Parts: sequence; C-alpha cells; structure tokens
Amino acid sequence: MATTYTPKNILITGAAGFIASHVCNRLIRNYPDYKIVVLDKLDYCSNLKNLLPSKASANFKFVKGDIGSADLVNFLLITESIDTIMHFAAQTHVDNSFGNSFEFTKNNIYGTHVLLEACKVTGQIRRFIHVSTDEVYGETDEDAVVGNHEASQLLPTNPYSATKAGAEMLVMAYGRSYGLPVITTRGNNVYGPNQFPEKLIPKFILLAMRGLPLPIHGDGSNVRSYLYCEDVAEAFEVILHKGEVGHVYNIGTKKERRVIDVAKDICKLFAMDPESSIKFVENRPFNDQRYFLDDEKLKILGWSERTTWQEGLRKTIEWYTQNPEWWGDVSGALLPHPRMLMMPGGRHFDGSDESKSVSYVSNNSNQTRMVVPTPKACSSPRKPSLKFLIYGRTGWIGGFLGKLCEKQGIAYEYGKGRLEDRSSLIADIQSVKPTHVLNAAGVTGRPNVDWCESHKTETIRANVAGTLTLADVTREHGILMLNFATGCIFEYDAGHPEGSGIGFKEEDKPNFIGSFYSKTKAMVEELLKEYDNVCTLRVRMPISSDLNNPRNFITKISRYNKVVNIPNSMTVLDELLPIAIEMAKRNLRGIWNFTNPGVVSHNEILEMYKAYINP
Repeated sequence: MATTYTPKNILITGAAGFIASHVCNRLIRNYPDYKIVVLDKLDYCSNLKNLLPSKASANFKFVKGDIGSADLVNFLLITESIDTIMHFAAQTHVDNSFGNSFEFTKNNIYGTHVLLEACKVTGQIRRFIHVSTDEVYGETDEDAVVGNHEASQLLPTNPYSATKAGAEMLVMAYGRSYGLPVITTRGNNVYGPNQFPEKLIPKFILLAMRGLPLPIHGDGSNVRSYLYCEDVAEAFEVILHKGEVGHVYNIGTKKERRVIDVAKDICKLFAMDPESSIKFVENRPFNDQRYFLDDEKLKILGWSERTTWQEGLRKTIEWYTQNPEWWGDVSGALLPHPRMLMMPGGRHFDGSDESKSVSYVSNNSNQTRMVVPTPKACSSPRKPSLKFLIYGRTGWIGGFLGKLCEKQGIAYEYGKGRLEDRSSLIADIQSVKPTHVLNAAGVTGRPNVDWCESHKTETIRANVAGTLTLADVTREHGILMLNFATGCIFEYDAGHPEGSGIGFKEEDKPNFIGSFYSKTKAMVEELLKEYDNVCTLRVRMPISSDLNNPRNFITKISRYNKVVNIPNSMTVLDELLPIAIEMAKRNLRGIWNFTNPGVVSHNEILEMYKAYINP
C-alpha cells in the first residue's frame, strides 16, 4: 500500500484553465500549509477569474509565463523551492489540432520537455504529476465491455491525442532514465463551471440560453463519459497524496452518454423541443466513436465519483446562467465548426465564410502566414471491419479460434498456404485481405513431442522457417500477427526454485533445452523480437472444457501410465482465447505469458479428474 505523500511547494501549470483551476482552488481551500504557485500564459481558454477563490490566500501566487521558457521554469523551481509539479498546461481542443497542429506540438510536447529537463537539472522534485487524456488510447470498440486499463496500448487518432501520447513517452523516459518521480493521469471528459465554451456542454448551454440550435457533428451516436469538475479535482487530490510513483491512473466513469442524449438532456432543462432545437452538421475528421476507461485502479486509492449526471448538469447550467459574460464575446466558439487561431495575446476566432477553402491570419506583412485548411470530409471515415486470416485449421487452438470468430461475428478465413512457402502466404493475404493474421500452426509431434527428435528438419521447417516467413510477409503488408507460442521453454532453476512462487517473466531468457521441439520454439521466439508487428502468446499445458479433444492436456495425461509430477502454469483456453481476440483488436505487440494465475501439478489434475470425471 502506498504511503501518504505530503508536498510543501506545488507548481501547477495551466491553472487559469478549466480543470486545473478547480484543482488549485481545492488545494488552497483544503491545505493552507501548502504553497501553490500557478504558471499560466493566459491563452484564449484561460481566465484569471477562474482563480478568484484563491486570489486572497496567503499561500497562493500567480506567475504569467510560458512553460516553454526554460529560464523562467528553472527560476521558479529554484526561487520558490518547488518540490511538486502538477502539469496541466496544454492545448486541448481536438478541432483546433486539425488546423493548427504545430501549436499543439509546441505546447504539449516541447513545453512538457522543458519542464522535465528543469526537474532533472534542479534535482529537487519529489513528485511530477503529468495530466494526459483518455484519447491517447484511441477509439474503443463499440461492443467492448472492458474499458482501457492503464497498461493498454496507446493508439492516438488525431493530432491532439498524438501530442499528448508523445508527452507521455517523454515523461516515462525521464522517469526511467533519470529516476524522476513521475505519475501520469488519463481522464475522461470533464464538465462544470468555468469551462471555455469551445467544449460540447458549455457550448450547448450558451446556445440554449440564446435560443439557438445545438449543432451535433455527424449523427450524434458518438459515445463519451463525463465527470463533474469537482469530482475530478478530488481525484487529483487523492493521486497527489496517495498515488504511487511510476504509475498511471485512469480518471473515469463507466456511465456513458451519446452526444445526442446530452443535447436532449440540455433541451429538456431549457424546456426546448429537441426535434426543432438540434441541428445535425457535417462530422469532423476522425471523430472517434467511443472512449471507455477502466477506473478500478483509482478506486483502490479511495476515490469514487460523487456527482450524478443530473446534479452536475443542473449545477453547470445554473453557473452559466448566472455568469453569461464570464468569457466575454465567445460567438466564434459557438459556431458549428469553429476554427480558432491561437495567437499570442488573447482570444482570436475565425468567423469567415465556411465555404472558403482556407483561412489565414497574420500580425504584420512580414510574418509568415499560418494556413488553416478547412476539413473537406463530409463524414467520419469508418474503421475497416475486422477480418482474421487464421493458420492452423486442423489444430486444436486454430479450430477453437474459428468458432470464437463465428460467435463474435468476426469475418475470418483459414489460410491455404504452407508457412514455409512465401508465395502461397502472399497469395492468401492478397486474396483474403485480412486486418490481422493469427498463427496457431506448427509442429508439436504425434503422439507427442518425442516425434520432433527424429524429425528435426521438418520441425525446423515448420516451427522456425515457416513462422519467420509468415512474420516477414505480414510485416511487409503492414499486418499484425498474433503468434501462439509455448511456455515449454523454461525449467525450474536456482533463480526460480520449485515451490518458491517465483515465476518466469516475459523478458527472461529461455533455459530449457531438454527437447528439440522446445529448442525450435525458443529459437524462433528470440528471432521474432526483431519484428515489430508480432504479438507472441506463450501457451502452457492447454486445457479446456472439451474433454473429447485428444490434444487437451487433461485428456492426454489421463491416458498415460506414468506422469512426472511437476507444478506447471496452465492455459485455460475457454477463458484466455477470447482475450487473445481482444488483444488482436487492440493491436497489442510483444511477448505475453498467456497463462492463468498459479500452478498445478500433473498429480493434482489426475486427482481432480478421478474425483469429478471418472471416480
């Protein structure tokens, strides 16, 4: 369990913005002994009025400045004796990133790098909390029931989320290379008072207040999860004090809403007719259908969502109706497709005729003009539907995979080519046009692996040459290959004694050379590391509920006269193969120990077989 961390002097970047202002005001209110220094360049979506609750506090200090200024950042860290940084400052509006992406790179990546380097140089930071977004995970499948967890792969789909993912990589690198005590958060959508009305909910509220239609990109079926700002501020309070260094925390909710339903809820609270008040406009490019987070890790620290959607929306509407001029003239932000041109010195909007192909802005005749192309796509391009090409049709796992695809409605075909025949593999791919290739083919030997000892050439041809050829062909075509391998490449040793509970990890080097079969599998696994399109799943002692299958480990050993009683990991195919398909959908890569928790010995299996199947 993590110990409680107590900061002294906290630098909060971007705290005149929406989320960070709520975090700052909360910390000032709850911890008068903490000194809070705010660094903000007061961009278009920042407002000093957001910090009014903290302004009169003795432990509050505001500095106007850019995180991209290394001299300023170093000066503040040293003179203010900063020991903790909460890094919120960023360009965050996705629509803007399609037209002015360099500004996002400058703020989100370069600015983060400046902060990290200052931390390294001063050597006084005890916590660096980096604030990222759920969008770094990319789009969640519409039918997924499990949200992205903190170890999920990052697959950003727009310039904004790409810069946030890039910043995360820098944060992680500084943590590993220099020992910087970093923590990263990834959050769902946040709403509430003080939010600049380029975002969906305040935009809809202000439009409703003016009696104007609510514009919805596309058909409104896109799904988002929304958290009230005070709940999010509390989450950061918990992470600041209880978060573990080196960890990532999702800040999310499992309560999802379609954009069309958000609009209808706001119409209802303003007594507006949704049919006449909602206006469907052309979609933005790559408008991800869904983001879905697994928030269990943060709940373990003690945080939970407190504010219901109805209560939060009511509070937000009350605040905007009481503060209609908080942001001044925001008419440009309320356009269906605002193209905000982020220039130094305040808020600027492009309200030009949207039929024009480009817009530009220039401060003077000598300055290079920033050209912002108007998106021409009239609808969001749909992801290509999944199609699997499976090798190993006659094998146990290969057959099981086909049945799972049928059950999940995934298109699939079995490969006709032989793995060692490159031209036949290419013909398969050109014919099937798969999104993923699943390889469950290979030689294990009949009736057992002893066959491989007397058929070494055939074993090498299938298990080494064939697998490598398939990996090479799929890489050539830009396709992920999910490769079902074996865990029968390890044996207990001094570092992993039997009964110790110390298991072999994915990065451990194979140490079992007791069979030629295992040698070939260890050899090909090592070579596959050089292919960045391969996901290797180490299966060990596969079992399933199908006791009629002769390849089932339970069925096998029940027929043996003698067995070697050694505890082994097990792969329960009924449970893990559906996860393999989910891993393919998420395009995961690398080596994975594809087994259930714990170990079981051969004798234990036989005792259970005797007790439950054949008393």
